[in-house]
Amino acid sequence: MNGEWMITFEIAATLFAGLGLFFVGIRLISEHLRQLADQRLRALVGRATGSNRAAAFLGLVGGAITQSIHAVIFVLISLVTAGVLDARRAQPVINYANLGTSLLVLIAALDLTLMVFILVGVTGLLFYFDRDQSARLRHLIRAMLGIGLLFLGLMFIKEGAKPLSELTWMTGLMSLSAQSLLIAFATGLVFAVIAHSASSITIVTMALAASGVIDLEYGLMVVYGASFGTGVSTLILAASHKGLGRQLALYQFILKGLGLILLLPLFWIEFYGGVPLIASGLEALAIGISLQIALAYILYQVVCDLAMHPVHGPVARFLERTAPPTEEEALGKPHFIYAGAQNDAGSALVLVEKEQLRLLKRLPDYLESVRDDSDGAHHERLALHRGNLQVTEAIEQFLDEILSGALSGATLDHAIVLKNRNQLLLQLEDTLNDLATEIERSLNADASAEARALTHNLVETLHMMLLTLTDAARSGDADDIALLQSLTHDRSELMDSIRRRLLASSDLDGSVREAVFGATSLFERGIWILRRYALLLTPPEGASYEADPATAPTKS
Repeated sequence: MNGEWMITFEIAATLFAGLGLFFVGIRLISEHLRQLADQRLRALVGRATGSNRAAAFLGLVGGAITQSIHAVIFVLISLVTAGVLDARRAQPVINYANLGTSLLVLIAALDLTLMVFILVGVTGLLFYFDRDQSARLRHLIRAMLGIGLLFLGLMFIKEGAKPLSELTWMTGLMSLSAQSLLIAFATGLVFAVIAHSASSITIVTMALAASGVIDLEYGLMVVYGASFGTGVSTLILAASHKGLGRQLALYQFILKGLGLILLLPLFWIEFYGGVPLIASGLEALAIGISLQIALAYILYQVVCDLAMHPVHGPVARFLERTAPPTEEEALGKPHFIYAGAQNDAGSALVLVEKEQLRLLKRLPDYLESVRDDSDGAHHERLALHRGNLQVTEAIEQFLDEILSGALSGATLDHAIVLKNRNQLLLQLEDTLNDLATEIERSLNADASAEARALTHNLVETLHMMLLTLTDAARSGDADDIALLQSLTHDRSELMDSIRRRLLASSDLDGSVREAVFGATSLFERGIWILRRYALLLTPPEGASYEADPATAPTKS
């Protein structure tokens, strides 16, 4: 018995070393291959269309490159929440990304011993000659090392596990496991949640099966548990996400659940009813058990995709009800500009004007939280600011694409004016957000009546000017624009006298004085930006205005 347990310890140490190499390899591949292709992957996903071919290509490439469905999903979440990609268009990409992760599983089923030895040797030489320090080659070389270590770890696992099948205690354990395949399913699920990867658990299962430690039925249950486990782990990792991000996490969970609902009953019918189905079909292929398990993994991904197609519409509607977009996501979604509209420059610029007008109408909401006469019906300021910035950045990119084309003189002038307005909008959004912050800080402290009266006047004056700006931009009426220009004339002397009075006042607490002083500077900057915008509402013939932040008043 002591001899058998000594052999067991040696086997365990070998398996442990193999697992260590395997997981180091997985980490290196995930980090460095993803870094190598991250920008290209994001660009590809960002240009995704509603066609099935585009979704299939993007998903397969993303899954194959990252070897992590979580990596693809969180790239999609970042693009969807940024308004670059629609949630419904992102969902099919997840289907094919799951299939893309099976590339490594399929490769692992092949005997690549000599290639692995050569790869590890070449990578070692590249490290020895410091080629890994090259900015251009660093990620590629370290990804190569990860691939080499991964397969070297698998070789350790395969060779180390072979003697296990000859040990008496392992024979008894396998007999027990055969009676309760639920253990195999739970093992796959738990380890997939821990490792955040069904493909890596499947590869380890293939190595153990090739060594005779487990049979095909046990391996299938591990694969099913691990595949469903990626849906569970995605849900756990995305627990902090709300709105559109949570929609994609729930979609992955439902996708994996549908595959399980279809395949698990077939397994039980075959195992307990003796009806030849999936396992019998795999065994009939007369290929090694490793490749049989690899094909079972691929089959699970294909079944998930096929099961989702007929119910995709109801599932998408369920997700939209269960995890509706957050206020920030709703505010950050453009309503008029869209991909492809920039091809007709004249019409596209009209859409930009409509989008900018929507932003102008929202600007007074920045001050609602600090107004005495607020009706309470306004957006939460942080969500408003983040949403507005997303739309402003989307307009900026849209205009850049228009300006990169061949434009006539009048259209070019129009585009330049709109781009300058957009830059002013961005500055105004930041200024109003900072102003509201300073005023909140002054009102939360022990402010005097004089300070409260001053901040009240600043807020109400600027609120009125923002409403006037919206009216002037909407109507284009010369009288409205002239009124706005007269309201935004230079107030430097007035603001300087107010600041001097604040400095001389002994009634103000230091923190209150600082906050009110900052508010006056931000108010002055806001007036300057409004005047610049008013001038751009009626540009002289053949001229355009530059929004130069360097010449603007700054917060003291």
